[in-house]
Amino acid sequence: METRPVTRDETVDLARTARRFLIKVGQDTLRFDAATNPITEGQIHAYLVHDDGFLRVPVLAIGDLLVRGYTEELYREALGGGL
Repeated sequence: METRPVTRDETVDLARTARRFLIKVGQDTLRFDAATNPITEGQIHAYLVHDDGFLRVPVLAIGDLLVRGYTEELYREALGGGL
């Protein structure tokens, strides 16, 4: 758990270690998978970096999965292993 803000460069580095993403955007959940639907650099900046240049929170990183945002349904999907 980070106890300080995560910078733009650190956010990009974190995203590069993930192969799968669940990203909450408004009412929708975007799903990216490196094998079939890879996330782009622009999408990393748009969905993971806040206007202030730091990581948008909350973020959960588990193995090769990065989850941005929180709802029970989203975490259930992430922790249940389905993408």
